Amino acid sequence: MVDDGVLAVEEIARMAGVTRGTVSGWRRRHADFPAPLGPTGRGAVFSRAEVEAWLAAAGRLELAPHARLWREVIHAARGASLDTVVAAVAAAVTPPAGGQATEQPGLPAALSWAARRAVDEAGPGAVLGDLVDQYAAASGRYVTPARMAGFMVSLAAIGAGSTVLDPASGTGELLAAALAGGAGRVLARDASAEAVALARSRLLPGAGQQADAVVAGPLPADASAGVQADAVLCRPPLPPGGPEDGLAWARPALARLKPGGLAVLLLPASAATGPAGARTRADLLREGALRAVIELPASAGWPCDGTPHLWLLRRPDGEDGPDQLALFAAPRPGLQAGRDETAGAVSAAQWRAFTRTVAGAWERMNAPGRHTISSGGGRNAHYCVTRVADLLDDCLLDEPERLGETFGIAPARVMAHFSAVARVRDAENAAARRRNGTAEPENPARSFSHARLSLSLIPVDVDGITKTLRHFDWLDAPDVRTPEGGRPPAVWPPKAARPAGPWRTATVPELARLGLLRYRRAGSAPAELLRAGDVLVPAALTENATATVVDEEQAGDPAGTNGHLLRPDPARLDPWFLAGFLTASAARQRAAAGTSAPRIDPAQLEVPLLPLEDQERYATAFRRLRYLTTAAARFTNKMTDLTSHLTAGLTVGEIRLEAESAS
Repeated sequence: MVDDGVLAVEEIARMAGVTRGTVSGWRRRHADFPAPLGPTGRGAVFSRAEVEAWLAAAGRLELAPHARLWREVIHAARGASLDTVVAAVAAAVTPPAGGQATEQPGLPAALSWAARRAVDEAGPGAVLGDLVDQYAAASGRYVTPARMAGFMVSLAAIGAGSTVLDPASGTGELLAAALAGGAGRVLARDASAEAVALARSRLLPGAGQQADAVVAGPLPADASAGVQADAVLCRPPLPPGGPEDGLAWARPALARLKPGGLAVLLLPASAATGPAGARTRADLLREGALRAVIELPASAGWPCDGTPHLWLLRRPDGEDGPDQLALFAAPRPGLQAGRDETAGAVSAAQWRAFTRTVAGAWERMNAPGRHTISSGGGRNAHYCVTRVADLLDDCLLDEPERLGETFGIAPARVMAHFSAVARVRDAENAAARRRNGTAEPENPARSFSHARLSLSLIPVDVDGITKTLRHFDWLDAPDVRTPEGGRPPAVWPPKAARPAGPWRTATVPELARLGLLRYRRAGSAPAELLRAGDVLVPAALTENATATVVDEEQAGDPAGTNGHLLRPDPARLDPWFLAGFLTASAARQRAAAGTSAPRIDPAQLEVPLLPLEDQERYATAFRRLRYLTTAAARFTNKMTDLTSHLTAGLTVGEIRLEAESAS
């Protein structure tokens, strides 16, 4: 058996993501490069531990073990099928029901070692997820993004013990999200035996959970015969007949639900507008099965033209019908501005704002006693809740405004129809007031969709500004308040102290050599997933270059390759302490460089070597100062928005000025 504790030159090159010639150059130029252990049948070999330590100290070792794992998978697949290698690795990293993952005898030693290392650091679930994502990208298979799968699970309101079915499960990403959301039993069905094998490895049930993956027939009706589920999650495959055939999965999904159960389908935009699906759409509306259509922000890699839609279907329980309400939501037009092919079409913050708005509208529509038509939204999303009967009424409006069975139910079209219905009803109400001699309102809004401006939007802004000013008084960020009832710190700003002498500093490579952190230079490795506590340093030495700390909300987002990534050991190095001194060190580099904006070299950044308790005091100060900067920017934005809203209200008549009374 090949010793996995040693590395040949070719394996060192794969580990560092360089060529063999580069490794040979390192051996010639760097006297501290590990010496070979001796010649073997593989040529010169080196100690794996010594090579890893040298690469880490030089900033050339990739942080993510799963990135090294995929490189070994590609290498092993040169003489075999990629499907076979991926399936073997998936089986190797999948822990059995009662113990650790088993060794696969067919795996090369380097690949087996990379798999064990990845599992030890990230866990089998994360490694399997990344392995399937990489395999999908290499084979051309579309995989539903994790945040989209999580949103579908949240809309389905999957509770503990729920049975969740995916009749076209593919590699199982939707059901993996359902297990993470607390589902009691998940059922994976797919026509591809290879996809089912990967899904079986990816679905890791916890205590009290069950996962079942079975090869089913190619038709929707064959996928889950006899199943009665609490929820159905599905991204139907796109058959040769075209994207509109995705609606063929609506009926089988409803048939597999318990009465009142919810199906969440991820469909192409053409399913809501194509002529082939007109009859199906109208029937779903009349029966009361279609409860929502949500247009999502553009997703990187979506295999169809247009943006994807989520369809929410509830199995009728005999009390639904055209008189019920339906939700239609879409992203604001400006939401697509920050496109990033690695992270998706929108940033993580924009995605969270969009999903919160839509989820809130969905919850309000289904809350007891809240069944009323409405419209609203935020900076990243807008929506309307309308009567299904209004969508099917061909006599209410003129031909250009009708929907019926002809125009489709894309959210943008429905919201335009919703506004048209509102205008007609406003006109009818105004005519009725004139006939009855009822006085007109003193400050009529142009339509009811704008009536909330002076009643809610402006007070919310003023309240936000007031709260921000209160924080300014103390410079007390919410996450660093004292435990005694949130009182302000006793001494802030901190008093200047007489220096006791110069402190000892260390550069980032020296910190890595001491084991206090690991780091990856900008552009030196494929993107990986962020972790809470990571420190991101921009690559360009600009005026506002600032090191930032990854929080829990950002954890799991792709890191990208356009910045330096540092991962401190939290038991020895506080991330906020590190970020504060790295920012100051970068600022000194800029001052020395003059007005130019060179690249930041992490090897030149310095950090003091202080005990952890001293680091924490500095970390608290840095967090408060960062909060001050953020609060000031938000305050400026709030005042700009408030001024804009007030100006708009004055110019369109939504806010009218009364003459001052004589004193």
